[in-house]
Amino acid sequence: MKPKVPRFSFKERAAEKAASRERDEELLRSGKSSHADMARANGGSIRGMRYKGPAKRIQALAAKLSDEESS
Repeated sequence: MKPKVPRFSFKERAAEKAASRERDEELLRSGKSSHADMARANGGSIRGMRYKGPAKRIQALAAKLSDEESS
């Protein structure tokens, strides 16, 4: 007998995410959580990090693809 492998359901995951967003919004509306607290909780508590944009190799690839589409 094969072990049962759990299946991923996009619909279930979307419903979970929607419920989570609604809980987060309710916490913000009620004042039980601040925007900073919510960002730390949802962002993995990364402090002092800045988004630097895509790497140079990704920028070069995007430029190349853009040039190919326009020609």
